[in-house]
Amino acid sequence: MAVGLVVLLLGGGFASLPVAASADHGAVTWSSVDTAVGGASENSTYQADRASEQDSGGIVETTATAEANGSLARVGSADTHRRQPRGLGGDTTGTEAVTAADMGTGTATSGATQTSDGDVIQQTQTYARIPEEPGEVAVTLTYEIPDRVVDLETHVPAAATVTETDGFERVNESVYEWEETTDTATVSYRINPNRTIEKSGPEGAEGRYLSVDTGDWALLTRSRTPTRWRYTGQDPVRYNRTVRTAGPGAAGEEIVYLGEVATFEETAHNQTFTLAVPERATMTASPISVLDSMANASNALRVGDRDEQVFVVAAPSEAVEWGVEGYQIGDADMWVQSRQSLDTANNVWLHEYVHSRQAYETTRETRWTVEGWATYYAAVLALEQDRIGFDEFRAQLAAGGRPVYSDVALTDRSSWTNDANYRKGSLVAGRTDVHIRSATDRNKTLQTVFQSLNGYRDPVTQSQFLTEVEAAGGASARNTTATETETTTTVAMWNETTHRRLFGSIPARIGYGLPPVDRADAYRADSLYRSDTPVGGSEPIRLATNETLAVDAVVENAGGEAGAYNVTLAVNETVVAAKQGQIEPGERTEVEVTHTFADPGRYVISIDGDTVTVVVTEPAAASVTDVTASPQEVRQGDSVDVTATVANDNEIPGTIAVEFRRNDTVFAEQRLYLPPQATTTVVRTVTLGEPGTVSLSAGDGRTATAVEVVVSTETAEPTSTPTERLTDTQTTAGEGNGFTVLVTGLAVLLAVLIARQRGS
Repeated sequence: MAVGLVVLLLGGGFASLPVAASADHGAVTWSSVDTAVGGASENSTYQADRASEQDSGGIVETTATAEANGSLARVGSADTHRRQPRGLGGDTTGTEAVTAADMGTGTATSGATQTSDGDVIQQTQTYARIPEEPGEVAVTLTYEIPDRVVDLETHVPAAATVTETDGFERVNESVYEWEETTDTATVSYRINPNRTIEKSGPEGAEGRYLSVDTGDWALLTRSRTPTRWRYTGQDPVRYNRTVRTAGPGAAGEEIVYLGEVATFEETAHNQTFTLAVPERATMTASPISVLDSMANASNALRVGDRDEQVFVVAAPSEAVEWGVEGYQIGDADMWVQSRQSLDTANNVWLHEYVHSRQAYETTRETRWTVEGWATYYAAVLALEQDRIGFDEFRAQLAAGGRPVYSDVALTDRSSWTNDANYRKGSLVAGRTDVHIRSATDRNKTLQTVFQSLNGYRDPVTQSQFLTEVEAAGGASARNTTATETETTTTVAMWNETTHRRLFGSIPARIGYGLPPVDRADAYRADSLYRSDTPVGGSEPIRLATNETLAVDAVVENAGGEAGAYNVTLAVNETVVAAKQGQIEPGERTEVEVTHTFADPGRYVISIDGDTVTVVVTEPAAASVTDVTASPQEVRQGDSVDVTATVANDNEIPGTIAVEFRRNDTVFAEQRLYLPPQATTTVVRTVTLGEPGTVSLSAGDGRTATAVEVVVSTETAEPTSTPTERLTDTQTTAGEGNGFTVLVTGLAVLLAVLIARQRGS
């Protein structure tokens, strides 16, 4: 069978250390072997290659365009590198109970690697054992392809044997092109999952497994299937991948176990930990204690880059001669040999988990931090969880000060011997932590630097690393760290008194994160269209231009002392807002940060590695849906109320300038701003002075809705209150003429006047 080679780099090391190799480590070869054999292995770990281009799970949009079916086509690609984009997760609390699934004969499905809006290419990788053919695993690659895709090609592993295709045409041994005849297309193939690792250095030995099919069960990494496509339209066609098993098993995003298995879950701090325990595995630590330990580590490490899903397999230790004790790949998939204990400074479970929190890329000068920091934090977390004492912790780190490392400068990879990046690297990591804690009276720690490096998108240089150390602990911490990393100076472990002074009381551990996007009221929009209106609930969040987004950033102090926080909101990796304050130990609060989006576009907002997509567009066009007039029959000179009903039926805010017209003449105009899915009315009054039938309308200036009003020629009579007055012709109900009545009245009046005169 042809052998596909994937070259990784690995360093040398002691058999008693976790050796979690990753890119830049030295020559490592993947090779095919026929069957698995039993046997023990040395205590080492392995971390898969971390490529600097981070597009494994999502898409890479290029600027190239091409003509396809008469339309301009854009290009997308996915899974061109093993490592996935980082930026999920958050630093918030909340724990759910651990649950265990029974052994079953059903199927297992991983979480999707990317959620999206709009058209999606759905790829499903389905894995199955072939009991009659040990050393072979069957894979079915299924694509569901949306209409806007005009062509698509996929690559199967070079050493795979393709057994069947449906909707794909073979281009060469590993490339298959979609025939465009169906919306669903498949490629079925078989692979040999047996892979061994050849490591250089003192720990090197051949015939040690990283993945295997024993005939009864299999543990392997998913096939990398580079996919490229062209599509029409402005909005990108997105890519979603699911990994599943046909039959009993468990699947993450990168690692697959085929066979009878029980799965245990625990959710804490915005992470769901899934531990798959095969029927063939014998655990030294209980599954629940492993999950609890990782959940505690999640809370203790306030360094950002928390992945929503952490998938762990307890690899059967006795059945296979594994090449390493643990293996971490992708964002947060890993396996650890089931015999591994939690109660040791050389804690492989925690070591691999720390790797999942390292989002930054390194240069050759900073490469030592990958394993040095994982080794250091595995030990210090075990100590903080009371799984080991200080003596064991001290012995683990003090090994980095042995004479064998006297010629090692950590920034010079050519000087590394005997796993110097693990041994001396972990000691120097701890000493840097001590320098920062001492300089800041424990207000800041190495985690401050860790968190800052996770925010870098380009590989971190030595100068940038030292700059972050100085920002956290001052010039003295920078100078000492520079000496201990750049020269061959001998470093020494600190004593228990110093440790008690600087580590005894847990300092402030302040973490930040975005609230869950499904919490609608945690994301609010404020603008002319709406006031402090919830806009969360799903992703992407949709806004109109010039709207202000308010986000309730999560701030939590998991430490033992109060501390100052500085939460920053970034848009497309540029900080646009910040809030500072003080937070007490054990406290969790929410702090509002805001940003106004002036221009349309697709944006990624982030807080400490958590990300949410925001799509900003020009406001939609609202429309007049109805016009009424009251009354509809009037006389000349009367007034009429014209009521326009205005609707915005769009998912984004809308606006309209409503014009009111009398026949063809505008008599009023008003600009309206409406939230999504909203209706309102606006009333204007007009006086009608000409008789006849009048058309009254309202619209946006291009289209209008009209109603007719009839104006009569009759003018309105003035209204007044009549006043009665006596006249020459007024009569009463008595007899006689009017003159008699007048004379009688005058006589009476004269008599009254005479009487008054006599009385005076």
